[in-house]
Amino acid sequence: MIGAIILLVLLTGGCISIDTELQVPDQTVKPTLTGEDCVSIVLGIGVGTVRMSEAMKHGKQYGEQETPYGPERITTAEAPIRRIHSVMLRDDAGFGFGSRCIQIKGEP
Repeated sequence: MIGAIILLVLLTGGCISIDTELQVPDQTVKPTLTGEDCVSIVLGIGVGTVRMSEAMKHGKQYGEQETPYGPERITTAEAPIRRIHSVMLRDDAGFGFGSRCIQIKGEP
């Protein structure tokens, strides 16, 4: 039992979920599109470059669709983001695996 508790503490010790705003949101721009560019983190090691230009190329608009299992998030439109509402850096990791993403919200 003590071994299981120690193992659980060691495995969950590196779990993170951090969102960092990189600029103050521009209230004159509506956040209708969301674009992301990500790199993977494997065993605590992440290599790559997250680019704002890549995130802005693939802006997606999301909606919900009712399914037998409940509401499901679907992409309703895709367009490049021209005007930026907000820029956020997202770090998510657990058990040695995760991702670092830049998320841009804005309008076409």
